[in-house]
Amino acid sequence: MTAKNKSKAIILIERLRLAESEMFRLSSKYGVKTIDELDSLIKKGKLSEKKLGDDIFLFDSLIEEKERIEKDLAKLSISRKNTWENLQTLLELPKLNIRTS
Repeated sequence: MTAKNKSKAIILIERLRLAESEMFRLSSKYGVKTIDELDSLIKKGKLSEKKLGDDIFLFDSLIEEKERIEKDLAKLSISRKNTWENLQTLLELPKLNIRTS
């Protein structure tokens, strides 16, 4: 992998981490895992769009951002499944063995 692609991959992985952490924050705040679950709570009257404010739009845009980042990572031959292992390799961090003897 070229130095330019390596840098791009590291930045993409960090953007993915930030997007996922914000999605987790919103999911935890409203007790949902998906935007569909959030919509369902609104339809059932358990949450109001007024109470959600911009969070519903933020959640939706984060999902789109995550999908774009995953596509860009795939173009660099980095699978979503092994993202964190790839980051460790890209940053040339030593492999840690957490097993105890």
